Amino acid sequence: MPQLPPTARAAARSAAAAAAAAATRATVARGPSRAAFSSSSPRLPADIVEQKLKVKRIIYTIGFAAVIITGTIYGAGLKTQQEWKASKQKLQEATVDEKVAMLEAQKVDLLRQKEEIEGKLAELRARMRSGAGDGEGRQARG
Repeated sequence: MPQLPPTARAAARSAAAAAAAAATRATVARGPSRAAFSSSSPRLPADIVEQKLKVKRIIYTIGFAAVIITGTIYGAGLKTQQEWKASKQKLQEATVDEKVAMLEAQKVDLLRQKEEIEGKLAELRARMRSGAGDGEGRQARG
């Protein structure tokens, strides 16, 4: 078989590629042939098809869940931001007497929290003292 010059080989390759592209376009335009749907074509086993469907369902479920969670978080952030702006505006519009009343209410709340924490601390210290006297709270040193 005689060898073709390099330019002829390149021309033959490009002609073959153009013919293949034209055949592909023609097949796509006509749609799949009837042979593709015949019973002689290889089919995937049922378990593989079911597995692919299961994976598809899982992907869709995860995608929908991600969208819902993202929307929920974003919406909650917007609501919090609106509430913060409203409280800030309310504070700016408040009179001096209203501001003093708000600060007094905060003071009462903080004192209540302080008493609760001090009570818990006293209980913890009492338990630590009783545990230390019994020897239960300590590890044996060797």
